[in-house]
Amino acid sequence: MPGSGYATLGVATRTRGGGNEPNRMSMPEEETESAGVSGLDIASLWTVSNAFSMLRVVLVVPTLYYIYLGEEYRWYVFWLVMVMVASDILDGTLARARNEVTEWGKIIDPVTDKLAVDTIAALLVYLKGMPLWVAVAVIGRDVLIVVGGILLASRIKEVPSSNIWGKATTCVMAALLLTFAMDFDPPKPILLPLAGFLIAASFVSYAVRWAQPSSDAPGD
Repeated sequence: MPGSGYATLGVATRTRGGGNEPNRMSMPEEETESAGVSGLDIASLWTVSNAFSMLRVVLVVPTLYYIYLGEEYRWYVFWLVMVMVASDILDGTLARARNEVTEWGKIIDPVTDKLAVDTIAALLVYLKGMPLWVAVAVIGRDVLIVVGGILLASRIKEVPSSNIWGKATTCVMAALLLTFAMDFDPPKPILLPLAGFLIAASFVSYAVRWAQPSSDAPGD
């Protein structure tokens, strides 16, 4: 039937500014939309589980302050760190229980962990004589993990989640930092080599993930 070929093109039209224009996205717009990581909309940022993660950032400042004030405030430091550890457990638990696992959560949770551990470690090297290699190793690892995570996210189009090695490193580092903050020496000979091993093991585990082909790169 003459003219019927135009109907089969499937190009929808809409009225814009009084005229009919094809409802199509230009090539640059399509490339821009597909280039980013999906799921990073503002609506998915404000969740209960993400609030527990961000609580750690708030608690870092008073923790550093009480460490600076000295030994008489060590129990303040202890309870602040315990609250941070509890928030680290609760954010993931709540995210799964409330179906709030988001791309934002995969960013906020590890970033707040790294911010808390790295800043406290740096201060303890200065004030409490914690070995410099611990702070250098954990901060260096975290910088490389963040850079590698950004590169991996740009490749697989989603935020890579933390793994068990990263979580284990955070837990052991929290315990080690507490022993120095509270001047509690007995666990140090065990925690120092264990922290060194886990820092190295966690970095290797992330490096293996970065090296995987895009089709095999794991998400959450």
